[in-house]
Amino acid sequence: MFIMAISQLVGLFFLVGSYVSGDSSAITTQIELVDTVQTWSSPCWGYNAPKIVRNTKGELWAVTFRGKYGEEQAQIMKREVSGTWKKGKKFDHLYQPSMIFLDAEGRLNYIQNSQKEMIKHYRSTDNENLNNFQLVANGNGVEDGRGWYVGVGIYGSTMYLAYVTLQYDLFLTWKQVTDTSWHKAVLLEPGEVDTARGNHSWLYPRFTFHRGKGYITVSSTEDGSKYNTYDKVCLVTFSLDNPSDFTKETIFDGTVGYYSYSYDAIITTTDKIVCGFNAGKYKYGKKKKDVMPEGIYVSVKDINNSKWDIYQIDSHSGGIALHEGSEGVLYALVTRGSWDTENTMLLKRSVDGAKTWTIVDKDLLKNRPDIKHEFFLQLAHSQSGSMPGAGIDGLFTNHHQIAPVDGLYSFDVLYLHIDLHR
Repeated sequence: MFIMAISQLVGLFFLVGSYVSGDSSAITTQIELVDTVQTWSSPCWGYNAPKIVRNTKGELWAVTFRGKYGEEQAQIMKREVSGTWKKGKKFDHLYQPSMIFLDAEGRLNYIQNSQKEMIKHYRSTDNENLNNFQLVANGNGVEDGRGWYVGVGIYGSTMYLAYVTLQYDLFLTWKQVTDTSWHKAVLLEPGEVDTARGNHSWLYPRFTFHRGKGYITVSSTEDGSKYNTYDKVCLVTFSLDNPSDFTKETIFDGTVGYYSYSYDAIITTTDKIVCGFNAGKYKYGKKKKDVMPEGIYVSVKDINNSKWDIYQIDSHSGGIALHEGSEGVLYALVTRGSWDTENTMLLKRSVDGAKTWTIVDKDLLKNRPDIKHEFFLQLAHSQSGSMPGAGIDGLFTNHHQIAPVDGLYSFDVLYLHIDLHR
């Protein structure tokens, strides 16, 4: 879809990170099959929408997605501390893959959208968080009640929701977890429907929270629903006391016809915002000489500063998921390639605030040669109510065939755990 510039990029610097082989013995990688599904889209589509969460006991939940276009179904999956995955509640009448989060009481919450129905918020009625859910609220703070490319975040007892409407306007709304209605939605970025050149919109809103403020990273486009190249990565900052009070800025200003897509964002213990994205991959139009080299990058700035620094993590196009370990060490899980090509998943680390990156493991899935199409990776983060554990917990998909059969692909939904020994 689309986008117009929204603010000037202030103090942008570009540096290339180093690539030095690391010690893969410093980690242990574990892969488990969560579910196998047949669906028209990856169950992990929508990196912004949390699909894996972890509580203080070490229990994990994931939400899967299956079915033909227009006949989609979601299912709650739970991993016991013993390591057993159990199937739970199924939900019908949804469209894009759903999302989950844990609230302050440890209850699992579930959000789904639909083509024809309002956004729905369900909450578990017991501590098992598996089979019994109650509808809490319909809608999203606008009259129509429907929304797409939905993102959700939880901070304390308040949940926040961002989405686009049919006009591709990006809205923000919020409520207490158990409230039955949403606050009147706030327009963050107006969209523009243009069937000729493509739509303008800010999509895939991802929440983070820090010291009384909320942050929403988005991927912006000017050619949406036609080429979907996502030419900018942008940030909305709002007050938790008054979410109607917000500012907007550009994290990375790319070029129409080249991909610039935001995959993940975290705020570190040293008060830095770190946003991971890809850039420089050509798709269409006249090629430009001043385009950033194809690869995966992070933009970094101190929470109270305006200057963004950009560092390259990998010189291949792909995806990225971010994690902060002990003593401020940053980790990046990088996939080289795309969901429909054979690719590789690496683990890299930075000890200098994301400036330089070394390889910890050049092939995290080397012991699973059957997994060839790993992609759509996301990690359990605090903005979805997840509690930190010993290492990294993630969810990704691997599809079995390049072409769909009767409109459906077959996907394995896989759980990834990495123990960091140092």
